[in-house]
Amino acid sequence: MASTRIKKIGGNYSNKEFFKVLKQLNGRALLLVVVINRNCEECAILQKFISQLEAGFIDKLPQLVIFYGYNETPLDAKPDTKEKKDGEGEKKGLLDSRLLYWKEVPEGHGYGLFLDEKDIQYYKGTFDHEGFAASIIDNLRRFRSSIKTLAGLSAKRSFLQKMRTGIIIETNSATQQSQIMELEKKVQALGTRLTIPVFFCKGINQEISLIVKGEVSFKLRGHNFEKFLRKIPK
Repeated sequence: MASTRIKKIGGNYSNKEFFKVLKQLNGRALLLVVVINRNCEECAILQKFISQLEAGFIDKLPQLVIFYGYNETPLDAKPDTKEKKDGEGEKKGLLDSRLLYWKEVPEGHGYGLFLDEKDIQYYKGTFDHEGFAASIIDNLRRFRSSIKTLAGLSAKRSFLQKMRTGIIIETNSATQQSQIMELEKKVQALGTRLTIPVFFCKGINQEISLIVKGEVSFKLRGHNFEKFLRKIPK
């Protein structure tokens, strides 16, 4: 029997509709919304993972609910014509329920992870298709923990611009999944003794940074978390 926790959708959507789903989930699960672009060859990676979930793998991920759909917006659409295409897409979506138009992903290409109404991670535009499955699994593992995820370097830049404070552990494609999980264990073992929030971010470096009100206060190359804590300026 097909799982009710994965559903193909079409039409016009804004976050308002997804917030209704979040209220129904009531903190019991993470909501994933995926827009697969039919003009993107790399989106085959997204499709393959979703097909695996539909084939039964989702039963192994009880804290995950997925909505997904397809979009045909050209990837090379010029910025000055994209707004027009989006408007046309909204009208078309009312008639063609096969296509998904999500207001928060106007490029018609990407995905979003809803932890709650205020904590939404958007991966859109030029994003790492290869990291799609790992991103979902990582977020599920961190679900309800003190550890959070930043959606790539754009989210890290936004973190700084908003003058936020926290420890950011940046990983890259060379970072083994076992290393990431070991770092998570070390952070979680500290419990309430660690009073500053910790965020994992997929980027280009392997480093740990202390950010205080949007400014890099201290940075350490590598992932030696114990050394990082010892070296933090008092």
